[in-house]
Amino acid sequence: MNNTPLQAYRRLIAQAWIPIFVDDALDTDILCEGCRLAGLAAIEYTLRRRDARKIAPSLRKRFPRTVILMGSTVDSDEIVKERQSRFPQLMTLSELAPYVDGFVSMLPYSDETLKTYRSTHLCIPTAESGGEALRQIKAGAACVKVLGPDLTLTRRLHALPTFNYCPTYITGGVTPERMEEVFEAGNILCATGFDVILKGIEPANLTPKTVAERICLFANAAKRARDAVYPTLKDIDSLSDEAFLLALPNYCGIR
Repeated sequence: MNNTPLQAYRRLIAQAWIPIFVDDALDTDILCEGCRLAGLAAIEYTLRRRDARKIAPSLRKRFPRTVILMGSTVDSDEIVKERQSRFPQLMTLSELAPYVDGFVSMLPYSDETLKTYRSTHLCIPTAESGGEALRQIKAGAACVKVLGPDLTLTRRLHALPTFNYCPTYITGGVTPERMEEVFEAGNILCATGFDVILKGIEPANLTPKTVAERICLFANAAKRARDAVYPTLKDIDSLSDEAFLLALPNYCGIR
């Protein structure tokens, strides 16, 4: 199932929270099966994970009805190709494009890249300043990633003089206990790595059922907290595209 950017964004917003496949010792097949059991609408795989090059071509088969984001991307073919000798799992955006619905990065994207992919993929680059966030949203980013657990930049991006234009996706230290403050600070989406989601569980004891239970714990906490802060986003699956866009609290350039 290939999602349009608007379809993909709707499914992200509906879920409110995204699990991230990070560089850990956890079994990929068990994590994937746990995601399927939990009925997730969206996941983020990352190029930090050492099997990413091997797994990327199979992601649509593994998750035919799921929005797939690829994280830890780098907006430079030249740098990616040079780094592949040390990090062979790295792939360029053009290599990844057929396999995923969107790209996430811990780095900013150039205007050129955002304008290239905005009509086909969700782009979620990181911003470390207000100016960087505005530039990337204007160029076509669906939202900007902010790095937690600190909420200072999030609060600055959603301060009254910004008119709350900027949709933000926060990662880093997002646990069920912090969901309320994460959304009250202004974020519309959040994400957590499986190293945090499954903390305290020995890899040898991991099962798809255990993964699904932990996923549901995080996802349900996020949905409750987000819907309390943004009540217009409750039950948005039933809205038309036009009504969905009107219900969003932030600017959305996706059409």
